[in-house]
Amino acid sequence: VASVYAHTIASKRAIHNEIKKCGFQYYFVESFTSDTRIGELFLEELISQKEDLSGAFGFADLWEKVVDGIPHPEPLVGLEKCKKFGVNHVMLEFDLMYHKIDYNRFNMEKLCKFMEDMFKWIRANLSPESLILVNFRDFSSTLENEPARVWEVVRFLATLPPQERILGIAYEDLGKSVMDQMEVWTKAVRKEMDRCGWEAGQLLVHVHEQWGLGNATNLECLASGATGIWAGVCSEGAALGHADSCTTLLNLIRLGNTAVQKRYNCKYLREAAINVTKITTGELPFKRTPIYGDRALDMVFGFIHSAMKDDPTTFDGFDIAKFL
Repeated sequence: VASVYAHTIASKRAIHNEIKKCGFQYYFVESFTSDTRIGELFLEELISQKEDLSGAFGFADLWEKVVDGIPHPEPLVGLEKCKKFGVNHVMLEFDLMYHKIDYNRFNMEKLCKFMEDMFKWIRANLSPESLILVNFRDFSSTLENEPARVWEVVRFLATLPPQERILGIAYEDLGKSVMDQMEVWTKAVRKEMDRCGWEAGQLLVHVHEQWGLGNATNLECLASGATGIWAGVCSEGAALGHADSCTTLLNLIRLGNTAVQKRYNCKYLREAAINVTKITTGELPFKRTPIYGDRALDMVFGFIHSAMKDDPTTFDGFDIAKFL
């Protein structure tokens, strides 16, 4: 979660506690770079307190250095820091349209080999059981301009031998694409994964806000083959924020999904979103924020939806009062 001012160990600790209360098993603890970041100091605290880090993920760049248009495998700054702090699960982030890379010389075959070598490094140096995600950071732009690059990488990942496959693919949109585009692209990626026999591969979406379509696009991707999202519990984040976990999960419940009620502490989501907003901005959420803004309770949820039974397997409607 981005903050309007610098995080402190105290704010990182407070957010971490909110995440645990929500029942989230996996979480990102830091985006590692060559700089020392506050998350590293927070990790030192967690380690000293013998905190269970089995669900912790770290962000790391697939390559840290580009020389004469070609990415270099060293230094492995992010991955080395994951090793240092015992963070065994990794999201490797990369771009397929980065202006400093010559993609004619560093083509998709070489990129995929580069990626495969990183997978081997992670399993040899972090854990043979490491959960690995790769994030197409410029997914939408690449599909608009160089779509073949996306398909080559997806096909490579989907056709790895079963014992070498990673957890899955992550992708993001900066908020400029319309829902119909994201629907088609998500279906196409999912179809290719399944066609190659990678039905178990995760497909996780992250949608930035820009034109007011973020949450709707997020839900459309889930309906089109994405298996989940990666997001903060509230919408605070880079630029105008993003489609958050609280809004997504409560919409899924509203639409009849009972599985998330069993997996997460959904009755705490709204409170967590409010608390994390206060931690990161120093203020309450904007009053007209759907679901966890003050005015979200004025009328929409009160008289339109009926009550939800105590049994989460039975769905008879939606009552926001049970999630306050």
